[in-house]
Amino acid sequence: MVINTFKFGFYSFIGIWLFLVPVVIGGESAMLLGHIKSYIVNGYVGVVKSLMIGFATVTIVGTILGIKKKSFNDKVLDEFFISSKFVSIVRIIGATSLILIAYNLMPNVIGDVLADEGTGLMMIDELLPTILVTFLLEVMLIPLLTSFGLVEFIGTLIAPYMRRLFRVPGYAAIDALASFVGDGTIGIVVTDQQYEKGYYTQKEAAIIATSFSLVGISFAIMMADLLRLSHIFGYFYGSIVVCTILTGVVISRLPLKKFKDSYYTEGEAPNEKDTSMGYALRLASDVAGKTKATKVLKDSFIKVLTIYVTFTPVIMLVGTIGLVLAEKTTVFQVITAPMVPILEFIGFKKEIAEYMAPSMIIGITDMWLPAVFIKDCPSELARFVIGGLTFSQLIYFSETGIILMNSKIGFNFIDVMKIFFLRSIVAFPMIYGVGLIMLKIGLLVN
Repeated sequence: MVINTFKFGFYSFIGIWLFLVPVVIGGESAMLLGHIKSYIVNGYVGVVKSLMIGFATVTIVGTILGIKKKSFNDKVLDEFFISSKFVSIVRIIGATSLILIAYNLMPNVIGDVLADEGTGLMMIDELLPTILVTFLLEVMLIPLLTSFGLVEFIGTLIAPYMRRLFRVPGYAAIDALASFVGDGTIGIVVTDQQYEKGYYTQKEAAIIATSFSLVGISFAIMMADLLRLSHIFGYFYGSIVVCTILTGVVISRLPLKKFKDSYYTEGEAPNEKDTSMGYALRLASDVAGKTKATKVLKDSFIKVLTIYVTFTPVIMLVGTIGLVLAEKTTVFQVITAPMVPILEFIGFKKEIAEYMAPSMIIGITDMWLPAVFIKDCPSELARFVIGGLTFSQLIYFSETGIILMNSKIGFNFIDVMKIFFLRSIVAFPMIYGVGLIMLKIGLLVN
Protein backbone atom coordinates (compact mmCIF):
# COMPACT_ATOMS: atom_id res chain seq x y z
CA MET A 1 0.00 0.00 0.00
CA VAL A 2 2.80 2.43 0.91
CA ILE A 3 4.67 1.72 -2.33
CA ASN A 4 1.49 2.13 -4.38
CA THR A 5 0.69 5.40 -2.61
CA PHE A 6 4.20 6.66 -3.33
CA LYS A 7 3.82 5.61 -6.97
CA PHE A 8 0.53 7.52 -7.20
CA GLY A 9 2.04 10.61 -5.60
CA PHE A 10 5.27 10.53 -7.61
CA TYR A 11 3.75 10.18 -11.08
CA SER A 12 0.88 12.56 -10.30
CA PHE A 13 3.28 15.19 -8.99
CA ILE A 14 5.33 15.06 -12.22
CA GLY A 15 2.13 15.26 -14.30
CA ILE A 16 0.80 18.24 -12.35
CA TRP A 17 4.19 19.97 -12.57
CA LEU A 18 4.35 19.49 -16.34
CA PHE A 19 0.73 20.26 -17.24
CA LEU A 20 -0.76 22.49 -14.57
CA VAL A 21 1.90 24.66 -12.90
CA PRO A 22 2.94 27.95 -14.58
CA VAL A 23 6.71 28.39 -14.84
CA VAL A 24 8.53 31.59 -15.84
CA ILE A 25 11.33 30.99 -18.35
CA GLY A 26 12.91 33.82 -20.30
CA GLY A 27 10.40 36.25 -18.82
CA GLU A 28 7.45 34.27 -20.19
CA SER A 29 4.97 32.53 -17.90
CA ALA A 30 3.55 29.27 -19.26
CA MET A 31 3.12 25.62 -18.33
CA LEU A 32 6.43 23.74 -18.40
CA LEU A 33 5.09 21.55 -21.20
CA GLY A 34 4.26 24.73 -23.14
CA HIS A 35 7.86 25.90 -22.79
CA ILE A 36 9.15 22.54 -24.04
CA LYS A 37 6.71 22.63 -26.96
CA SER A 38 7.77 26.16 -27.93
CA TYR A 39 11.44 25.20 -27.70
CA ILE A 40 11.00 22.24 -30.07
CA VAL A 41 8.75 24.08 -32.55
CA ASN A 42 10.97 27.17 -32.67
CA GLY A 43 14.31 25.38 -32.64
CA TYR A 44 13.65 22.26 -34.67
CA VAL A 45 10.85 23.17 -37.06
CA GLY A 46 12.88 21.81 -39.99
CA VAL A 47 13.12 18.40 -38.34
CA VAL A 48 9.40 18.45 -37.55
CA LYS A 49 8.57 19.28 -41.20
CA SER A 50 10.75 16.39 -42.38
CA LEU A 51 8.85 14.06 -40.04
CA MET A 52 5.56 15.40 -41.42
CA ILE A 53 6.64 14.60 -44.96
CA GLY A 54 7.91 11.17 -43.89
CA PHE A 55 4.64 10.25 -42.20
CA ALA A 56 2.67 11.60 -45.17
CA THR A 57 4.62 9.25 -47.45
CA VAL A 58 3.94 6.33 -45.11
CA THR A 59 0.24 7.24 -45.12
CA ILE A 60 0.04 7.24 -48.92
CA VAL A 61 1.87 3.92 -49.38
CA GLY A 62 0.18 2.17 -46.45
CA THR A 63 -3.33 3.37 -47.32
CA ILE A 64 -2.99 2.28 -50.97
CA LEU A 65 -1.83 -1.16 -49.81
CA GLY A 66 -4.70 -1.20 -47.31
CA ILE A 67 -7.25 -0.55 -50.06
CA LYS A 68 -5.85 -3.50 -52.03
CA LYS A 69 -5.29 -5.96 -49.16
CA LYS A 70 -8.45 -5.15 -47.11
CA SER A 71 -6.61 -6.34 -43.98
CA PHE A 72 -3.02 -6.72 -42.77
CA ASN A 73 -4.05 -9.26 -40.10
CA ASP A 74 -2.37 -7.02 -37.56
CA LYS A 75 -4.36 -4.86 -35.14
CA VAL A 76 -1.97 -1.90 -35.23
CA LEU A 77 -1.43 -1.88 -39.01
CA ASP A 78 -5.18 -2.24 -39.58
CA GLU A 79 -5.78 0.77 -37.34
CA PHE A 80 -3.16 2.72 -39.31
CA PHE A 81 -4.19 1.90 -42.84
CA ILE A 82 -7.60 0.18 -43.04
CA SER A 83 -10.64 2.43 -43.28
CA SER A 84 -13.59 3.18 -45.53
CA LYS A 85 -12.81 4.11 -49.13
CA PHE A 86 -13.92 7.70 -48.55
CA VAL A 87 -11.67 8.20 -45.51
CA SER A 88 -8.79 6.45 -47.29
CA ILE A 89 -9.11 8.77 -50.29
CA VAL A 90 -9.25 11.83 -48.01
CA ARG A 91 -6.05 10.68 -46.26
CA ILE A 92 -4.24 10.09 -49.56
CA ILE A 93 -5.30 13.49 -50.97
CA GLY A 94 -4.33 15.26 -47.73
CA ALA A 95 -0.93 13.54 -47.52
CA THR A 96 -0.21 14.14 -51.21
CA SER A 97 -1.13 17.84 -50.96
CA LEU A 98 1.16 18.17 -47.93
CA ILE A 99 4.13 16.80 -49.88
CA LEU A 100 3.40 18.82 -53.03
CA ILE A 101 2.98 22.09 -51.12
CA ALA A 102 6.04 21.46 -48.94
CA TYR A 103 8.24 20.96 -52.02
CA ASN A 104 6.52 23.70 -54.06
CA LEU A 105 5.39 21.18 -56.69
CA MET A 106 1.81 22.39 -57.05
CA PRO A 107 0.83 23.56 -60.59
CA ASN A 108 0.99 27.36 -60.77
CA VAL A 109 -2.75 28.06 -60.98
CA ILE A 110 -3.68 25.68 -58.18
CA GLY A 111 -0.57 26.53 -56.22
CA ASP A 112 -1.46 30.22 -56.12
CA VAL A 113 -4.56 29.21 -54.15
CA LEU A 114 -3.57 26.12 -52.16
CA ALA A 115 0.10 26.92 -51.52
CA ASP A 116 -0.30 30.56 -50.49
CA GLU A 117 1.18 31.84 -47.22
CA GLY A 118 -2.35 32.28 -45.89
CA THR A 119 -3.54 28.78 -46.85
CA GLY A 120 -1.51 25.59 -47.40
CA LEU A 121 1.85 27.08 -46.45
CA MET A 122 0.35 28.37 -43.21
CA MET A 123 -0.78 24.83 -42.42
CA ILE A 124 2.69 23.40 -43.10
CA ASP A 125 4.81 26.20 -41.63
CA GLU A 126 2.77 27.12 -38.56
CA LEU A 127 -0.21 24.97 -37.65
CA LEU A 128 0.86 21.37 -38.38
CA PRO A 129 4.31 21.55 -36.71
CA THR A 130 2.68 22.86 -33.54
CA ILE A 131 -0.02 20.19 -33.68
CA LEU A 132 2.49 17.35 -34.22
CA VAL A 133 4.75 18.44 -31.36
CA THR A 134 1.73 18.99 -29.11
CA PHE A 135 0.44 15.49 -29.74
CA LEU A 136 3.85 13.90 -29.26
CA LEU A 137 4.45 15.54 -25.89
CA GLU A 138 0.95 15.48 -24.51
CA VAL A 139 -0.19 12.02 -25.64
CA MET A 140 3.06 10.54 -24.30
CA LEU A 141 2.88 12.42 -21.00
CA ILE A 142 -0.85 12.73 -20.30
CA PRO A 143 -0.90 9.23 -18.69
CA LEU A 144 0.91 10.84 -15.76
CA LEU A 145 -2.40 12.56 -15.04
CA THR A 146 -4.77 9.82 -16.17
CA SER A 147 -3.23 6.37 -15.58
CA PHE A 148 -1.69 6.46 -12.11
CA GLY A 149 -4.65 7.30 -9.88
CA LEU A 150 -5.04 11.08 -10.11
CA VAL A 151 -8.27 10.77 -12.13
CA GLU A 152 -9.76 8.51 -9.48
CA PHE A 153 -8.50 10.68 -6.61
CA ILE A 154 -9.88 13.99 -7.90
CA GLY A 155 -12.97 12.36 -9.37
CA THR A 156 -13.93 10.79 -6.06
CA LEU A 157 -13.66 14.10 -4.20
CA ILE A 158 -15.61 16.30 -6.63
CA ALA A 159 -17.98 13.77 -8.19
CA PRO A 160 -21.15 15.25 -6.61
CA TYR A 161 -20.44 18.73 -8.01
CA MET A 162 -19.67 17.53 -11.53
CA ARG A 163 -22.87 15.48 -11.52
CA ARG A 164 -25.00 18.41 -10.42
CA LEU A 165 -23.51 20.91 -12.85
CA PHE A 166 -22.75 18.88 -15.96
CA ARG A 167 -24.34 15.44 -15.41
CA VAL A 168 -20.97 13.75 -15.89
CA PRO A 169 -18.66 11.81 -13.51
CA GLY A 170 -16.33 13.70 -11.21
CA TYR A 171 -13.20 12.31 -12.85
CA ALA A 172 -14.09 14.39 -15.93
CA ALA A 173 -12.38 17.18 -13.99
CA ILE A 174 -9.01 15.94 -15.25
CA ASP A 175 -10.17 16.37 -18.85
CA ALA A 176 -11.35 19.87 -18.01
CA LEU A 177 -8.11 20.84 -16.26
CA ALA A 178 -5.95 19.49 -19.08
CA SER A 179 -7.95 21.60 -21.54
CA PHE A 180 -8.17 24.82 -19.53
CA VAL A 181 -4.48 25.12 -18.70
CA GLY A 182 -2.97 22.94 -21.42
CA ASP A 183 -4.51 22.41 -24.81
CA GLY A 184 -8.07 21.78 -25.93
CA THR A 185 -7.20 19.01 -28.37
CA ILE A 186 -5.61 16.93 -25.64
CA GLY A 187 -8.82 17.21 -23.60
CA ILE A 188 -10.69 15.42 -26.39
CA VAL A 189 -7.96 12.77 -26.71
CA VAL A 190 -8.10 12.13 -22.95
CA THR A 191 -11.90 11.91 -23.04
CA ASP A 192 -11.76 9.45 -25.93
CA GLN A 193 -9.24 7.30 -24.05
CA GLN A 194 -11.35 7.34 -20.88
CA TYR A 195 -14.44 6.42 -22.92
CA GLU A 196 -12.60 3.46 -24.46
CA LYS A 197 -11.59 2.33 -20.95
CA GLY A 198 -15.23 2.33 -19.86
CA TYR A 199 -15.09 5.36 -17.56
CA TYR A 200 -17.82 7.28 -19.40
CA THR A 201 -20.99 6.41 -21.24
CA GLN A 202 -21.20 7.60 -24.85
CA LYS A 203 -23.43 10.51 -23.82
CA GLU A 204 -21.10 11.53 -20.98
CA ALA A 205 -18.10 11.40 -23.31
CA ALA A 206 -19.93 13.54 -25.89
CA ILE A 207 -20.77 16.15 -23.24
CA ILE A 208 -17.23 16.23 -21.84
CA ALA A 209 -15.54 16.38 -25.26
CA THR A 210 -17.73 19.28 -26.41
CA SER A 211 -17.96 21.21 -23.16
CA PHE A 212 -14.50 21.26 -21.57
CA SER A 213 -12.02 21.27 -24.44
CA LEU A 214 -11.24 24.97 -24.20
CA VAL A 215 -8.04 26.08 -25.88
CA GLY A 216 -5.44 26.59 -23.18
CA ILE A 217 -4.42 29.77 -21.42
CA SER A 218 -1.15 30.12 -23.38
CA PHE A 219 -3.12 30.34 -26.64
CA ALA A 220 -5.54 32.77 -24.99
CA ILE A 221 -2.62 35.06 -24.19
CA MET A 222 -1.57 35.08 -27.87
CA MET A 223 -5.17 35.68 -28.97
CA ALA A 224 -5.58 38.59 -26.56
CA ASP A 225 -2.39 40.14 -27.88
CA LEU A 226 -3.61 39.87 -31.49
CA LEU A 227 -6.96 41.40 -30.52
CA ARG A 228 -5.22 44.19 -28.56
CA LEU A 229 -6.91 43.09 -25.33
CA SER A 230 -3.78 42.22 -23.33
CA HIS A 231 -4.40 45.12 -20.94
CA ILE A 232 -7.61 43.40 -19.74
CA PHE A 233 -6.44 39.79 -20.14
CA GLY A 234 -7.65 38.75 -16.67
CA TYR A 235 -11.19 39.93 -17.45
CA PHE A 236 -10.99 38.45 -20.96
CA TYR A 237 -9.94 34.97 -19.88
CA GLY A 238 -12.13 35.03 -16.77
CA SER A 239 -15.15 35.79 -18.96
CA ILE A 240 -14.22 32.90 -21.26
CA VAL A 241 -13.97 30.49 -18.35
CA VAL A 242 -17.32 31.53 -16.86
CA CYS A 243 -19.14 31.52 -20.20
CA THR A 244 -17.65 28.16 -21.18
CA ILE A 245 -18.78 26.61 -17.89
CA LEU A 246 -22.29 28.06 -18.22
CA THR A 247 -22.50 26.93 -21.87
CA GLY A 248 -21.44 23.46 -20.75
CA VAL A 249 -24.22 23.43 -18.15
CA VAL A 250 -26.76 24.23 -20.87
CA ILE A 251 -25.35 21.81 -23.49
CA SER A 252 -25.26 18.96 -20.97
CA ARG A 253 -29.02 19.33 -20.51
CA LEU A 254 -29.88 19.11 -24.21
CA PRO A 255 -31.35 15.81 -25.46
CA LEU A 256 -28.32 14.73 -27.58
CA LYS A 257 -30.45 11.74 -28.63
CA LYS A 258 -27.82 10.15 -30.87
CA PHE A 259 -25.46 9.53 -27.95
CA LYS A 260 -26.58 6.70 -25.70
CA ASP A 261 -26.20 6.03 -21.98
CA SER A 262 -24.12 2.94 -22.77
CA TYR A 263 -20.44 2.12 -22.32
CA TYR A 264 -17.91 1.38 -25.06
CA THR A 265 -16.53 -1.40 -22.88
CA GLU A 266 -16.91 -2.60 -19.31
CA GLY A 267 -14.49 -0.52 -17.27
CA GLU A 268 -13.70 -0.02 -13.60
CA ALA A 269 -15.08 3.46 -13.00
CA PRO A 270 -14.74 4.71 -9.42
CA ASN A 271 -17.59 4.38 -6.97
CA GLU A 272 -19.10 7.85 -6.65
CA LYS A 273 -21.06 7.10 -3.47
CA ASP A 274 -18.06 7.34 -1.17
CA THR A 275 -16.40 10.73 -1.63
CA SER A 276 -14.13 10.70 1.44
CA MET A 277 -10.43 11.56 1.29
CA GLY A 278 -9.50 8.15 2.65
CA TYR A 279 -11.43 6.29 -0.03
CA ALA A 280 -10.03 8.57 -2.74
CA LEU A 281 -6.46 7.86 -1.64
CA ARG A 282 -7.02 4.11 -1.38
CA LEU A 283 -8.60 3.99 -4.82
CA ALA A 284 -5.81 6.07 -6.40
CA SER A 285 -3.14 3.86 -4.80
CA ASP A 286 -4.83 0.68 -6.05
CA VAL A 287 -4.95 2.05 -9.61
CA ALA A 288 -1.30 3.14 -9.47
CA GLY A 289 -0.31 -0.31 -8.22
CA LYS A 290 -2.01 -2.05 -11.15
CA THR A 291 -0.57 0.26 -13.81
CA LYS A 292 2.62 -0.77 -15.60
CA ALA A 293 4.60 2.23 -16.85
CA THR A 294 6.11 0.28 -19.77
CA LYS A 295 2.70 -0.73 -21.11
CA VAL A 296 1.39 2.83 -20.76
CA LEU A 297 4.44 4.13 -22.64
CA LYS A 298 3.99 1.60 -25.43
CA ASP A 299 0.25 2.30 -25.80
CA SER A 300 0.86 6.06 -25.86
CA PHE A 301 3.57 5.74 -28.52
CA ILE A 302 1.24 3.70 -30.75
CA LYS A 303 -1.45 6.35 -30.21
CA VAL A 304 0.96 9.07 -31.39
CA LEU A 305 1.89 7.09 -34.50
CA THR A 306 -1.80 6.46 -35.24
CA ILE A 307 -2.53 10.17 -35.03
CA TYR A 308 0.44 11.05 -37.25
CA VAL A 309 -0.46 8.49 -39.94
CA THR A 310 -4.26 8.74 -39.97
CA PHE A 311 -5.07 12.16 -38.62
CA THR A 312 -2.44 14.64 -39.86
CA PRO A 313 -3.35 14.29 -43.59
CA VAL A 314 -7.02 14.95 -42.77
CA ILE A 315 -6.11 18.07 -40.79
CA MET A 316 -3.98 19.22 -43.72
CA LEU A 317 -6.79 18.80 -46.25
CA VAL A 318 -9.67 20.16 -44.19
CA GLY A 319 -7.60 23.01 -42.72
CA THR A 320 -6.36 24.09 -46.16
CA ILE A 321 -9.86 24.01 -47.66
CA GLY A 322 -11.17 26.09 -44.75
CA LEU A 323 -8.37 28.64 -45.10
CA VAL A 324 -8.93 28.88 -48.88
CA LEU A 325 -12.63 29.56 -48.34
CA ALA A 326 -11.81 32.18 -45.73
CA GLU A 327 -8.90 33.90 -47.46
CA LYS A 328 -9.69 33.54 -51.17
CA THR A 329 -13.48 33.75 -51.37
CA THR A 330 -16.37 35.77 -49.97
CA VAL A 331 -18.32 32.66 -48.94
CA PHE A 332 -18.43 33.58 -45.26
CA GLN A 333 -19.35 37.20 -45.94
CA VAL A 334 -22.25 36.09 -48.15
CA ILE A 335 -23.49 33.46 -45.71
CA THR A 336 -23.41 35.85 -42.77
CA ALA A 337 -24.89 38.89 -44.55
CA PRO A 338 -28.33 38.35 -42.86
CA MET A 339 -26.61 38.62 -39.46
CA VAL A 340 -25.48 42.21 -40.08
CA PRO A 341 -28.91 43.83 -39.43
CA ILE A 342 -29.33 41.68 -36.31
CA LEU A 343 -26.03 42.94 -34.94
CA GLU A 344 -27.07 46.49 -35.84
CA PHE A 345 -30.34 45.95 -33.99
CA ILE A 346 -28.55 45.00 -30.74
CA GLY A 347 -26.38 48.12 -30.86
CA PHE A 348 -23.41 47.79 -33.22
CA LYS A 349 -22.75 50.25 -36.05
CA LYS A 350 -23.09 48.84 -39.57
CA GLU A 351 -19.36 48.90 -40.34
CA ILE A 352 -18.65 47.13 -37.03
CA ALA A 353 -21.38 44.56 -37.71
CA GLU A 354 -19.83 43.82 -41.11
CA TYR A 355 -16.55 43.03 -39.36
CA MET A 356 -18.28 40.82 -36.81
CA ALA A 357 -20.71 38.75 -38.90
CA PRO A 358 -18.21 36.56 -40.80
CA SER A 359 -16.00 36.33 -37.70
CA MET A 360 -18.84 34.69 -35.79
CA ILE A 361 -18.86 31.54 -37.93
CA ILE A 362 -15.47 31.47 -39.64
CA GLY A 363 -14.04 29.88 -36.48
CA ILE A 364 -15.53 26.59 -37.69
CA THR A 365 -12.52 26.31 -40.05
CA ASP A 366 -9.70 27.44 -37.76
CA MET A 367 -9.52 29.21 -34.43
CA TRP A 368 -7.08 31.90 -35.58
CA LEU A 369 -9.31 33.19 -38.38
CA PRO A 370 -11.94 35.09 -36.33
CA ALA A 371 -9.15 37.07 -34.68
CA VAL A 372 -7.50 37.70 -38.07
CA PHE A 373 -10.82 38.97 -39.47
CA ILE A 374 -11.69 41.19 -36.49
CA LYS A 375 -8.23 42.41 -35.35
CA ASP A 376 -8.45 45.72 -37.27
CA CYS A 377 -11.97 46.50 -36.06
CA PRO A 378 -11.99 49.84 -34.19
CA SER A 379 -14.48 48.60 -31.57
CA GLU A 380 -12.93 46.99 -28.49
CA LEU A 381 -16.34 45.60 -27.57
CA ALA A 382 -16.59 43.83 -30.94
CA ARG A 383 -13.08 42.37 -30.62
CA PHE A 384 -13.85 41.24 -27.06
CA VAL A 385 -17.12 39.56 -28.07
CA ILE A 386 -15.63 37.75 -31.07
CA GLY A 387 -12.57 36.64 -29.08
CA GLY A 388 -14.71 35.29 -26.25
CA LEU A 389 -17.18 33.64 -28.62
CA THR A 390 -14.37 31.93 -30.54
CA PHE A 391 -13.10 30.26 -27.39
CA SER A 392 -16.58 29.29 -26.24
CA GLN A 393 -17.43 27.68 -29.60
CA LEU A 394 -14.63 25.13 -29.03
CA ILE A 395 -15.10 23.41 -32.41
CA TYR A 396 -12.89 24.13 -35.42
CA PHE A 397 -12.11 21.73 -38.24
CA SER A 398 -8.38 22.34 -38.47
CA GLU A 399 -8.05 20.53 -35.09
CA THR A 400 -10.82 19.76 -32.60
CA GLY A 401 -13.54 19.00 -35.15
CA ILE A 402 -11.40 16.41 -36.91
CA ILE A 403 -10.30 14.89 -33.60
CA LEU A 404 -13.95 14.49 -32.58
CA MET A 405 -14.79 12.76 -35.86
CA ASN A 406 -11.70 10.55 -35.48
CA SER A 407 -12.63 9.51 -31.93
CA LYS A 408 -14.51 6.39 -30.87
CA ILE A 409 -17.27 8.54 -29.34
CA GLY A 410 -19.26 8.56 -32.58
CA PHE A 411 -19.23 12.12 -33.95
CA ASN A 412 -19.72 12.71 -37.66
CA PHE A 413 -19.52 15.92 -39.70
CA ILE A 414 -23.16 16.90 -39.06
CA ASP A 415 -22.81 16.28 -35.30
CA VAL A 416 -19.78 18.56 -35.13
CA MET A 417 -21.56 21.31 -37.08
CA LYS A 418 -24.60 21.05 -34.78
CA ILE A 419 -22.45 21.39 -31.66
CA PHE A 420 -20.64 24.40 -33.13
CA PHE A 421 -23.86 26.28 -33.85
CA LEU A 422 -25.52 25.22 -30.59
CA ARG A 423 -22.56 26.50 -28.59
CA SER A 424 -22.52 29.72 -30.65
CA ILE A 425 -26.21 30.38 -29.98
CA VAL A 426 -25.90 29.68 -26.26
CA ALA A 427 -22.59 31.49 -25.68
CA PHE A 428 -23.10 34.70 -27.69
CA PRO A 429 -25.67 36.34 -25.34
CA MET A 430 -23.43 35.58 -22.36
CA ILE A 431 -20.27 37.00 -23.94
CA TYR A 432 -22.15 40.03 -25.25
CA GLY A 433 -23.72 40.61 -21.83
CA VAL A 434 -20.33 40.53 -20.13
CA GLY A 435 -18.98 42.88 -22.80
CA LEU A 436 -21.79 45.37 -22.17
CA ILE A 437 -21.08 45.35 -18.44
CA MET A 438 -17.39 45.98 -19.10
CA LEU A 439 -18.37 48.76 -21.50
CA LYS A 440 -20.54 50.40 -18.84
CA ILE A 441 -17.76 50.38 -16.23
CA GLY A 442 -15.17 51.71 -18.68
CA LEU A 443 -13.05 48.62 -19.25
CA LEU A 444 -14.00 48.49 -22.94
CA VAL A 445 -14.59 51.08 -25.64
CA ASN A 446 -17.19 50.61 -28.39
